[in-house]
Amino acid sequence: MRTGHKISLIYSGITIGLLLVAGLVFYFFSSNYIRNLYFHYMEEKAHAVAEEKFSKDELDPVKYRNVVIRRKNSIPTSRELFVRVDDRQRSRQALEAYLTDEQIQRLYANQTVNFEHGEEVGTAFVYYDNTGTFAVIVLSRNPYGTDIAHTLRWALLLLVLVSAAVLWLISRLYAMRMLDRIDRDYQTEKMFVNNASHEINNPLTAIQGECEVALLADRTVPEYKDALQRISHEADRVVTIMRELLSFSHVRNGEAMADCEPVPMSPLIETVANGRCKVECHGDFTIEGDINLLRIAFQNLVGNAVKYSNGKPVTVTVANHRVVIRDQGIGIPETELPHIFEPFYRAHNTQGVRGHGVGLALAKAILERHGARISVKSQQGKGTTVCVSF
Repeated sequence: MRTGHKISLIYSGITIGLLLVAGLVFYFFSSNYIRNLYFHYMEEKAHAVAEEKFSKDELDPVKYRNVVIRRKNSIPTSRELFVRVDDRQRSRQALEAYLTDEQIQRLYANQTVNFEHGEEVGTAFVYYDNTGTFAVIVLSRNPYGTDIAHTLRWALLLLVLVSAAVLWLISRLYAMRMLDRIDRDYQTEKMFVNNASHEINNPLTAIQGECEVALLADRTVPEYKDALQRISHEADRVVTIMRELLSFSHVRNGEAMADCEPVPMSPLIETVANGRCKVECHGDFTIEGDINLLRIAFQNLVGNAVKYSNGKPVTVTVANHRVVIRDQGIGIPETELPHIFEPFYRAHNTQGVRGHGVGLALAKAILERHGARISVKSQQGKGTTVCVSF
């Protein structure tokens, strides 16, 4: 699994998990609040029922009518019970059908008791009347709490599913794309450094070896000249590699182009070709850019075509905002075409030809900086066609 997929899944999983925990906490507190609120209304209903039953002879008709109205407008109940508790031993038997021993003790201590009885909820308290002391018990099925809890569960489930989908899309569109690019750039940078070290190490090792051999014994002047020529040749390789690496680094890092100016393409290609290949212009065009960078890019492309053609003709065509370079050289194996623009990558059939594998990568970077697209078609043993479209 790619790094982008892993981090995206971890990020989405953590976020969805936190959202789920927050939803469960919200559901718990909301359900608890709704339950307590219903018990509060149950207590009001129980007091209204008690007043209606026991206070009729104590209230004037107006106040009594208000008590009846308050009882009717309160929440619906399924059962209303009145248990005389003057004799606690006898009343306990009736109360045990609804309350636990601990709840009965709280009731006798003049506390309001909220309880659950099967599918019903109830409230109980002690009411003192001139006719005696009674335990008032009111039970209800609490349809409101059930409906609200059901709605909350579905709402939270929908919220989690929608959030999961949105987070996944965000991670797909942004996080994974960015992380994949970072991972790809890291791997490219790692390969770039390893290959650069290898390419520079070879000529430096050769220079060191030549110096050590030359110093082992006295040499003749021609022998010294021959050693110095080999050292100079290897030093030129180091300088060339370093120059290409610096140019590639500047272009890839997006540094501003030094001199942007109108650049006619046909004269530029004629200068780059320098008689090494045939140039056909079927329609010149001009672009805005850095002429020095463009010259480097096309020198690398044309130079490669000439170098790998083994003396066979190379044609460069300028027309319709395109530059097409055709050769009849050794070609590129089809399986290796996707990798030819990677720094230091060289096809297996180019081992006998001098090169460092930086030229095509540098040319592609420069041309893309100028808004061009570069494509390559090739067949091993039959030649290569490079098309640059502006």
